[in-house]
Amino acid sequence: MGIDYFDQIWQTKDSKSSYKEGSADSWDNRVEEFTGIEPDDRIMKMIELLTVERMLREDSTVLDIGCGPGRFAAEFAQRAKTVTGVDISPKMLRTARDYVAARELQNVDFIEMDWRQDDLFARQWNQKFSLVTAIMSPGIDSRKSLEKMIAVSSEYCFLSHFVERHDSISDELKRRFLPPHMEDVYGNKGLYCCFNILWLKKLYPEITYIETARESVRTLDEANRHYITRLGMKTDLTDEQKADIRNYIQSKAENGLIRETVTGKIACIYWKAATV
Repeated sequence: MGIDYFDQIWQTKDSKSSYKEGSADSWDNRVEEFTGIEPDDRIMKMIELLTVERMLREDSTVLDIGCGPGRFAAEFAQRAKTVTGVDISPKMLRTARDYVAARELQNVDFIEMDWRQDDLFARQWNQKFSLVTAIMSPGIDSRKSLEKMIAVSSEYCFLSHFVERHDSISDELKRRFLPPHMEDVYGNKGLYCCFNILWLKKLYPEITYIETARESVRTLDEANRHYITRLGMKTDLTDEQKADIRNYIQSKAENGLIRETVTGKIACIYWKAATV
């Protein structure tokens, strides 16, 4: 089994793992999910791993692919020389800029781009960054996008995704309103293929796992927008289904608030660029 084999598996879409192609509009619609979120144990555990392994240092130049609302970029900026965050969503980037500005961080830049389509050669980004990260990012979704990630790194790359995730309310809503799906035999298909491609390239990645647990608290209005938006990225919801979702959420409210416990296991893959 060669690299082409794993690339082919990676690019085979399935209903469980894929949102609707990750358009800018779809991510713009999710920006409220991240408003007000402060660094949690998931973020700090990854920062600790990057620091202990000496991938993140005071002299680091960091590129964060799919930076979203800038939570990781802000943490990087407090420990690195410079940070560049890229994302497909204009609204996510506005949120990120506001977040770092509120913390008076001056060494962060944000750029709107579609990682999969952007001409990195024209940007002269070859080996430009000492650390390149893609944390929960849909931008790394093929051999080609992975190779672009490797090409812009002069030292290290770091990629992570959930391999297990359990959301007390979301899981029930998915069971009720999404079509049945087959179990993901790979745990996380993208990570499985990524690891094997890197291995076959003789980059010999390391892998570690982070256990996470957190509680989110939302008002009824916030919860309705959150869950309808997320399910709507997986399937086209009818007005009747949206009403049923609101009724279910209402049944879970306590004093006008919706509490959801989220637990999971995150796999972190990291490796040295070939030039190190």
